[in-house]
Amino acid sequence: MQLKLNKKQISLILLSLLAVTSCSKNKSASGDGSGSESSDISDQDLALQNSRYGEGNIPKAGEDGPFKDVHFGFNASTVEGSDLSDIESHAKVIQGDSTLKVEVEGHCDKRGTAEYNLALGERRARSVASTLTKFGAPKSQISIVSYGEEIPLDPSDSEDAYAKNRRVHFAVFKK
Repeated sequence: MQLKLNKKQISLILLSLLAVTSCSKNKSASGDGSGSESSDISDQDLALQNSRYGEGNIPKAGEDGPFKDVHFGFNASTVEGSDLSDIESHAKVIQGDSTLKVEVEGHCDKRGTAEYNLALGERRARSVASTLTKFGAPKSQISIVSYGEEIPLDPSDSEDAYAKNRRVHFAVFKK
């Protein structure tokens, strides 16, 4: 079978191919056309974060990661004190690198029912996510999840263990 195309059809095909190839090129995440991005998150930080998940999709407990965990008092979900300045610096990093995706994980100690702790973990995660956005982090780069009491840093029965487990952890990924 022989296909005959006129100049107009050939031009249209070439123009379509040019449009497709130019749309597929990488663009600067900052949108300024410079091709450069600023980020305080290193590849080593992200590799450490990704290793938390091992072979599955439920993370192992750990305090490691590029952002500092936020801790809460018993039955509390309000962000206070020095955690505000930490969250503000986290928000600036997120805002400065549009390729970052941050999952805000809410965690609890083991006191209370599983249902209650899932709800409390969600309130903690929402509180921190809301604070991130108030400091300028785009909502589109933030998601939340509650693990309740299921992933303790310290499974023992002591006030120190409970305090370690009442936290929000940040899982940071590249889009």
